Amino acid sequence: MNADAMMLATEVRARRAYEGAMLRLGLARAAIVTGAVAVLVALDVARQPSPAWLLLVFAVWLFVGWRGALIWRGALGGLLAGLVALALPMTILRPCCAAMTSAMSCTRPEVCVGAGVALGVVVVATLPRLRSPGQWAHASTGALLAVASLVACRCATLFVGESVGMLGGLLASAAGLAAARAWWSTRVRA
Repeated sequence: MNADAMMLATEVRARRAYEGAMLRLGLARAAIVTGAVAVLVALDVARQPSPAWLLLVFAVWLFVGWRGALIWRGALGGLLAGLVALALPMTILRPCCAAMTSAMSCTRPEVCVGAGVALGVVVVATLPRLRSPGQWAHASTGALLAVASLVACRCATLFVGESVGMLGGLLASAAGLAAARAWWSTRVRA
């Protein structure tokens, strides 16, 4: 066996060990977040239409935890905003529509958009300081994946219009503010 083949075999073993360790870390992180969501559901702080939604949360957090680095750092802000979204009482999301029977009878859809915008601001405010657009993209992706996985659980108990308003407000504000923050950071350093 020559030196090049030995070096290649060593690199393959090292990569396999690294990916295995990251997968175990991702499993632990996903179990912690999914467990926290399950506790919120059990305490009746958050509602989910089915326990199957916990699989979505686990899958997203497994990916985010396995990828680590900037995606994980961004996801931590998404975790904060997502847990807030899960704990939002329906009196905030439906302040005037306690007796609503359908999405058409809602008189204040802007409340859901406003809640989504507020969550988007929290996501952007918690993004780490980064230097390049690629780093911003990785951190923003992690944050939006994280918050969307938790907000999707919350929106499953809302009407379609409310869900679209909340997710739309969240994504629009987070994307816009992240782009503005990235642009501003390049202007300040220049």
